[in-house]
Order: sequence, then C-alpha cells, then structure tokens
Amino acid sequence: MIERVIPPTLKNAVEQISELPGYGEKSAQRLAVNLLNMPRGEAKQLIETLMEVLEKIHPCRECGIYTEEELCPVCADEERDRTTICVVEESFDAFAIERTGKYTGLYHVLGGRLSPLENITAEDLNIDSLIDRVNRENIKEVILATNPTVEGEATASYIYNLLKNKGITISRIAYGLPFGAVLENADDFTLAKALEHKTPI
Repeated sequence: MIERVIPPTLKNAVEQISELPGYGEKSAQRLAVNLLNMPRGEAKQLIETLMEVLEKIHPCRECGIYTEEELCPVCADEERDRTTICVVEESFDAFAIERTGKYTGLYHVLGGRLSPLENITAEDLNIDSLIDRVNRENIKEVILATNPTVEGEATASYIYNLLKNKGITISRIAYGLPFGAVLENADDFTLAKALEHKTPI
C-alpha cells in the first residue's frame, strides 16, 4: 500500500540520496522534504548551483583539493613552503586548516580513509600519488592530518609505514581535549590522547 502512496519520482530521489555516504533513508527523506518545502525559486536556484558545482569543480591535478582551475590556489602559490605536505582525508579538511592561517605548506587529499567495513582499501585512496610526490619532489616533512577516528588512525599508520624509510620527517597532528572542555565529560580515548600529546609550559 505504501508503495502506491509515495510518488515514484520522490521515492527515486530518496533512494538516490540515501546512497550518498553519510545519508540513510531518514536523512534522505528530510533533505527531499526540505527541498520540496522551499520556495520554488530558491529550490531551482539551489539545483542550478549544484549543477554548476558539477560542471566547474574538480580535484587539483597535483594535490586533489577541489578547485575550478587545473591547479588549486595552494599548489599555484610559489610562496608556499614546498617542502612540507599535509595529508588530509577530504578537501574540506584542508579548507579548515587554511582558515587557521597557521599552515603555509602544501596539501594532499586522500579522498577518504581506510575502512574495511565500507570496503575502502588503499587502492581506493590517493596514496600512490602521495608516494610519487614524495619521491619526485624535495619533500622534507609529511604531516598526517587524518581524522582522530579508528579509521583515520589506521590510515595514518598505513601511510607512515610506507614513508618511514624515505628519510623525511613524518608528523601526526596533535589532538586531545578541546578548549573549554571539562575533564570528567571527556571519553577515555580523548583523555589518553591528551596525556600522550602533553606539552611543556
């Protein structure tokens, strides 16, 4: 009965949205409903913007950051420190680091992280191109800035093992307690990492 009630077009949209990483059926339904509830002009503008994104945005040929040019602004900037590469999972991780204004090196976007449960292996990530960059460029340090998750740690460890004999410095971003956090509310993993990465004062 329910199959006859849901309009086929809406059902198809929900099914396709729910196939996106991070979206289940409920979140796909909410997105579809929000789109339908928007004023038609705004909804069409949003769809046109998404179409423009598909047409104009692509990975930088060097580092993989989303860009509209062949080279992203970071790779094209000769003033950047070209001896350091910060390895991130996705482009928006690099964008977040850029917002701090504290990093002046280059980036390398993996396009995800190792995840056996999702059948994501090293071959699915931009790891070979990272090794190639280290081999052919004057790289002195690689900063592993994958997310502090089980998958992110596994990915960082995998890359470390590939690079450890390259004669370069390999760093891992520090993480632990966020500013303003209360100790008793922190989970064991976060507390352990905070202690592990303690710094002198």
